[in-house]
Amino acid sequence: MYGDRGGIFDPWAVEMKLDSPCDSFVTENMNSTDRFIEMVEHICTRRDMYVLGRSFYEVCAYISGYAEASPDCPLSGNGWRAFSEFICAAFRFPSKYAWPYVLKLCSRDDDEAVARLQSLLVEFAERGKTESQEHIVQEMVSWANSQEEGEPEKTWRRFTRAFHRGNRRAIQALIQEHPDAEMLWSRNCPDDVALNLDEIANSYVVSQISGSEEEGEVTIITPDWGPVSMKRIDGIWRIDATVIIDRWKASRLGDNGERG
Repeated sequence: MYGDRGGIFDPWAVEMKLDSPCDSFVTENMNSTDRFIEMVEHICTRRDMYVLGRSFYEVCAYISGYAEASPDCPLSGNGWRAFSEFICAAFRFPSKYAWPYVLKLCSRDDDEAVARLQSLLVEFAERGKTESQEHIVQEMVSWANSQEEGEPEKTWRRFTRAFHRGNRRAIQALIQEHPDAEMLWSRNCPDDVALNLDEIANSYVVSQISGSEEEGEVTIITPDWGPVSMKRIDGIWRIDATVIIDRWKASRLGDNGERG
């Protein structure tokens, strides 16, 4: 089975002897979905045998390469996008994020991220035997949208509406103190544009990914700014707008550089 190059294991020789990327993992007469599931279980439970650093992102890269080379596996074609949407909905993330980022951010360490990947990828593949990927995704999206938002998420939505309009008073009431806070109300959109931006923002799920409301400090995931920290101060949830302000600063520096 193994390639031999002067007594040294030769992975390229192994690949040349395989009829497909599945053959090194499976027995005969397995369909493409079962072969894929077995591959996922192999690499996730014994990842030190397949990826040098055992890291979660290496596992993701391995599975990505497998899917690229296997046109009939559950992640081929539009399956990759469908699985990403499935993961985003499962963790109540905005759908624009990629599944490796979601799993990594929501897990304590690589071990937990890999375990979650295995469980959810196997579930996605198994359900795909009898259900369309569109139905699998839509069912999870419906569940995500049915979950009630907490006060931090509601505060974020009020902030985005104020931000789209450059409403200084409303923004100041919703953020923590920052020396460059004026950047947040330095621009405002025309009314019709602000309404369109509101509609887009409201179409995305916003949820808490760490902390707790009881402890008065949470991190939420947002569609445009990534993770954003929030604290309850004197009974009011306030946003740490540092990430937003820093990106605006970087944007302005870029604009100035282009003009120069």
